[in-house]
Formats: sequence, structure tokens, C-alpha cells
Amino acid sequence: MAKRFEKFQIDALNLAFEESDHLTKEKKIELMRATGLDMEQITSWFNRRRSQKRARESRGDLERTNAELQQALQESKEREARLQQELEESRRREVELGAVIHHLRQQLGVVEADSGIDPDLRWRW
Repeated sequence: MAKRFEKFQIDALNLAFEESDHLTKEKKIELMRATGLDMEQITSWFNRRRSQKRARESRGDLERTNAELQQALQESKEREARLQQELEESRRREVELGAVIHHLRQQLGVVEADSGIDPDLRWRW
């Protein structure tokens, strides 16, 4: 099993990473001297750290996108509920108006029947 780095080594690597996430050859040599790690260990540590950084950024992007999509979904559900309510109100109004039309047609039928107008000349509904 690989030996864990000492705290001072990790601190030196973190400090160097904060300065730049890509090392020059000179900076790697400087870190080798300061930490006692070899070039491969330093390179691998930086590669893993960059990968972790990208993964964190990607997770953050996904979390933001998820939050935006959840908000859009909620807004769509609310809009659907409003439209459903409007549809139900329109249907109720249609039924009411149908009853009014039926009543008016009945009144017209009574008036026309009493007026003696030829049924063929009456308006067709």
C-alpha cells in the first residue's frame, strides 16, 4: 500500500497548487527538494488534485443546472394548474351560456309561433 504523505509535504503541495495548478519543471524540482518526494509523486499528486477540482466544478455545475430545472418544473406545474383552472372555468361558462342560448331559443320559438311568421322564413339556429 502506498505511503501517505506527511503533513508538511501536503502543505507544500497545496501551497504550490494555489499558486498554479500546473507546475514548471523548475517548480517541480524545488518541490522535490522541499518535500523529499520524487517527480512522479509530485506529478501524480497534481494530476489527482486537478481531477478533483474539475469534478467539484462539474458537480457544482450539475447542482446549479438541477436547481434551475427544478425551478422550471415547479413553474410549469403552477402554470399547468392555472391553465387547468381556466379550462374548467371556460367549460362551466360554456354550459351556462348553452343554457342561456337554449332559453333564448325557447323564447324566440314561442314569439315566432305567436307572430304568425311563416316557419320557413324564421332564422335557422
